[in-house]
Amino acid sequence: MPELVRSVVSRFQVYLKDRRQTPRLRVRLQFTVALHRTTKGLSLRSHPQLLKGHTQDISVKGLALLVPQIHLDGRHLAADGRELELRLEIGNGEPVALLVMPNRYERLDEAELGCNYMIGARIVSMDDRDRIRYESFLNERLEYQPA
Repeated sequence: MPELVRSVVSRFQVYLKDRRQTPRLRVRLQFTVALHRTTKGLSLRSHPQLLKGHTQDISVKGLALLVPQIHLDGRHLAADGRELELRLEIGNGEPVALLVMPNRYERLDEAELGCNYMIGARIVSMDDRDRIRYESFLNERLEYQPA
């Protein structure tokens, strides 16, 4: 039932004004995502499980992530207060590492390249070097994106 309510609300928002303040760049970038592990957790695994996906769009403050499943390692990716570690492939070298917080998710009506879910996530943090690379990538492409 929560899936149905989430889907109805999401469709209704299409008819309302877009409340996002920062410009979005529609771009498909590959990424890997893992659950953010805190030192309080008792994880014996040296390598966390990863899930691959791609973006739908990105902005300075957030991303829309398309993933094939909403659970990883037996946990819900968009659960309350669960941060995710994202490694985003923006080209030209190593991936950008971000810590993101899911705001919402929805099941897609039609799978896109094997992805069945969209997760809207807010960027929580990234190191200064990665932030410069990420924002440069975004700004360069936004300049040439048609209005």
